Amino acid sequence: MTATPSEPSEEVLAVVGATKVYRDGDRRIEALASVTLSVPRGVLWVLRGPSGSGKTTLLGVLGGLTTPTSGEVRVLGEPIVTMRDHHRTRLRRRAVGFVLQELGLVPRMTVLENVLLPLAPLGGATRDDVARARASLERFGIGARADTRVERLSGGERQRVAVTRALVTRAPCLLLDEPTAHLDRASAREVVDLLVRLRDDERCTIVAATHDPRLSEDARVDRVIEMADGRLELGPSESAA
Repeated sequence: MTATPSEPSEEVLAVVGATKVYRDGDRRIEALASVTLSVPRGVLWVLRGPSGSGKTTLLGVLGGLTTPTSGEVRVLGEPIVTMRDHHRTRLRRRAVGFVLQELGLVPRMTVLENVLLPLAPLGGATRDDVARARASLERFGIGARADTRVERLSGGERQRVAVTRALVTRAPCLLLDEPTAHLDRASAREVVDLLVRLRDDERCTIVAATHDPRLSEDARVDRVIEMADGRLELGPSESAA
């Protein structure tokens, strides 16, 4: 696996001893089991494991979308577990972009309208925001589709729209759940190329959960972390840092 062009240093996301327990009637389900992980700036990391291994839960905890049952979470160095909800939400919107597996694009709205949606809770898009969003769409190869309704896009194009939307608030971190699932080979390659470009050109910190070898086995990925039963499966030469 290759290293990033500029060596990352500072931590941007971290979990320390994070455990997440769900209840299903009398059943106790431990989705995360005392996980510790520190993610530095400007890397492309992959969480790999079968369904139920805890990948999606760890993504949610890392980005402040899911509160752990116990343990510490830091986003841009700030502990967030004990934050008031509105403070945590504000930090998350500023620091972390999410691309969930179902994407969540709104039908009958255009590409540009979807991209600008995260700015609505912040007061809406300014003229500069619109110009910046159009420029991002151009850079990611879908500028000509800005005024097209999202249901008319290909799978790869929809993923690009979802990534652009996740970064419209200028978040330095991007968390993705199965970003290449259900895509054909060419579209999957486009998405991986886009993630590599974001890491290399903007030092974006990217963590993607996947079981797709087209992403996890790409030589440009900096680190692949195996997960099983809510735990990190670290090799003998690896650490959680």
